[in-house]
Amino acid sequence: MLKKILAAAAVTAALLLAAPAAANAVSYPSGAPCTFDVSVTQAGHTATLTCIPGTWADGESITWVGSGSNGSGIVMASSVTFSKHSNSDGSDVLHVTLPSDATGVYTITGTGATSGHVCSASLTVTPADATSSTINDPGSSGLADTGSVIAEWSIWVGGGLLVIGLVSVAVAAWMRKVRSS
Repeated sequence: MLKKILAAAAVTAALLLAAPAAANAVSYPSGAPCTFDVSVTQAGHTATLTCIPGTWADGESITWVGSGSNGSGIVMASSVTFSKHSNSDGSDVLHVTLPSDATGVYTITGTGATSGHVCSASLTVTPADATSSTINDPGSSGLADTGSVIAEWSIWVGGGLLVIGLVSVAVAAWMRKVRSS
C-alpha cells in the first residue's frame, strides 16, 4: 500500500514539474518593439514612444507617420511625417505632442528604410477639459499579464502542507495495517 502511495506521489510530482517544461518549448516574443510610456493621456500633452534595441537596423532611417481623428495636428519635431535615424543599437526614442483638440485613438507608425520593418504603437487620448488618470504600461514583455495574485511562497507552503498530509495519511494507514496483523 505504501509503495502504491509513494508511486502515485512520485508520478504526481513528475507531472507537476513537467508542466513548466512544456511552456518553455514555445518561442515567445522578446517584447513589444515600440511602446508609449503611457497608454492614456490628455489632449495637448506629450508622450514618449520608445523602441527597444534591435527593433531597427543600426542607424537606419525611420519614417514616422501619425494618424488619428486629428492626425494633422500631431507634432513630431515639425510635422506629421518625420524621418530620423535609429541609434547604433537599433533603438529609437520619439517624443510625440498631441493636438490640443485631440480625442480618441492615435497611432504612430514607423517604417525602416533599409530593413523594411514596420512598427506601430497606439495611444488613447482624452479631451483636455476631462479629468483623466494616466495609466502606466505594466511592461513590455510581449505577453498578456495573466499572472496570479497569489504569492509564489504561499504555493510552496501549500504544496509542502499537502505532501505532509499525504505522508501522515500513508503512515496512519500503514500503522493500522500493522496493528491489525
